[in-house]
Amino acid sequence: MIYNGDIIDGVPVITKLDVSHLERGKIYRFMFKSVEMNIGQSWYVPVMVAVGKMPGKRLLLNTGIHGDELNGIKVIQDIFSTLDPNQLAGVVIGTLQASPNSLMHTSRYWYMTTDGSDYADMNRLFPGKVTGNTAERHAYKLWNDLWHENVDMVIDLHTQSTDTVYSFFMYADLSIPEVKSMALQFPADHIYDDKDASGTVEGTFDSVGIPAITLELGSPRIFEPEYIARAIEGIYNLMLDKQMITDYKGRKATDFGTIIGNKLSSIRAEVGGYAEVLVKIGASVKIGEEIAIQKNPFGDLIKRYEAPNEGVVVSIGTGATREAGGLLVRLLSK
Repeated sequence: MIYNGDIIDGVPVITKLDVSHLERGKIYRFMFKSVEMNIGQSWYVPVMVAVGKMPGKRLLLNTGIHGDELNGIKVIQDIFSTLDPNQLAGVVIGTLQASPNSLMHTSRYWYMTTDGSDYADMNRLFPGKVTGNTAERHAYKLWNDLWHENVDMVIDLHTQSTDTVYSFFMYADLSIPEVKSMALQFPADHIYDDKDASGTVEGTFDSVGIPAITLELGSPRIFEPEYIARAIEGIYNLMLDKQMITDYKGRKATDFGTIIGNKLSSIRAEVGGYAEVLVKIGASVKIGEEIAIQKNPFGDLIKRYEAPNEGVVVSIGTGATREAGGLLVRLLSK
């Protein structure tokens, strides 16, 4: 545990977290000091740590890797507002604004100003690089100085990005028994059996034997009470399953009728123009069914899109304007 003596807004600053050094039965707040900006000031990540009276599992709740994805922040805030450390076995770590640069820009990306500017997707960079660019170094610090040695299981909270929307969707490698057990604690709409999560928070933890799942909670830039409440249900179900708490009853995947698939098909715009998505989240579609169209500025039809396979709609593009490559519809199937 390394404090550097600084205080920001009344909160102590740390450069390294070690939960084994924290007194039991308390909730702590820290500002984690990370890399420096181009003007020599540092980026800081708000962290909350609930240390239970009794020993037990250590759970990481992370959000803010992408700066336009906000539902997870409210999930963690609400979890910590109801946690009683005197009734808790183990540790819960809440990382808010994990990518503060991205939050500041309300963007999926971490922006850099070096050499005329560049940007990076933080959720493709883990476990980071000690001598990389600022985004890679920030990922390295999160992994090595905040997370890796302090946790036994991980939930990374996201939403879809700007101009798109998900259902309550989950990425989880169900071939890992501990991950499958975690995933089924949640009343999700859809679960994708995720086997290719290289560079993500989820995949990097899985690769070192720490089970992790990614929750995609609906829409960007807003708080959605239903998805927030269902995420909290799942988290408390998981904590009960791992004997971190003693009393809770929430809906799980089997109660909710969660659909599980192992194939994702993303239908993307092939031209630029005004898009009309013809299907809704949760709809079942058949191969060849028309799912979206595009028109030019005069309203002339320029492109039709059909489902390449049967599946259920788990994500759609909500922005009316779409360039080539922009998401229109994402299907989950088996």
